[in-house]
Amino acid sequence: MPRKFTVEQRKRMLERLEHGATYSDIKAEFRIRDSRTLDKQFKQAREEQTLRAARTEIIKESLSDHLAEVRSLIETWRSGLKAPSPPSPSRYPLSIADGCERNRLFESIRQHLPFPELWRTYNGFKARWDNYFGLCEQLHKEAVEQATKEWGLKLLNANDLRPGLTAHFSWVTIDQAIKIATGARSSKPAYRTVTHPKDAAIQYLDCENSTILYTEGDAAGYADEHWRMIREWAQSEKVRNMVAALSELPSLEGKLQGALEEVLLRRDYIFYSCKLCPGESRLTFK
Repeated sequence: MPRKFTVEQRKRMLERLEHGATYSDIKAEFRIRDSRTLDKQFKQAREEQTLRAARTEIIKESLSDHLAEVRSLIETWRSGLKAPSPPSPSRYPLSIADGCERNRLFESIRQHLPFPELWRTYNGFKARWDNYFGLCEQLHKEAVEQATKEWGLKLLNANDLRPGLTAHFSWVTIDQAIKIATGARSSKPAYRTVTHPKDAAIQYLDCENSTILYTEGDAAGYADEHWRMIREWAQSEKVRNMVAALSELPSLEGKLQGALEEVLLRRDYIFYSCKLCPGESRLTFK
């Protein structure tokens, strides 16, 4: 029965031949008697060599595509790492970063960027963002509840002409309170009352060019009460906590943006591999 040789043995035979070994040398080393058997092994070895080269090229192309996808996701992720503009009614623009985390490739980002300080900063940024967003949600709700209790006005649906609070009410109230708490405002904001063009019995009150409520009769009577409410919120612990959160987030954003800018400029992600990298991880370095 003809002797069988492994792929590695045939590869070694061809390497010996290419480095100057004679047929006699190779036959003696691998205990082959017939030169025709050796020729057959050389032929098969060359076919296997061609196949390996083709596979290597395919892997390199696939790896190049994979690394381009990794870079694109890093760039998208970075674009979503923004400190909020107060008082944020939603997680936008952090929702972009959240969306990146739901991408299956994001786990590869963690493996291609195995830098503990980067991920500690990111986790701290998210935790503070979540804290800030929670404070925003709570304050928006409480501002409406306070006005409903004190003035008897409820939050209106869109395009509703009944007396009530518009969706901008809590936004404007908290925004003005933050400005006072941070020293950005000390004087009363600009108010304006206008009769609604579709219903002469309804007036609406604007604060800093945003309509905050509709009422029957004189809407100007709510301006002083609203200004008092703003000043009360500005002195509250909850607004102080929000201001503290807002002061931390830009600093963390700057650290993340700087770190990821360096990652992209140095192409750090190509020096590490992940479980989704095509081929052997050593090819990442080629």
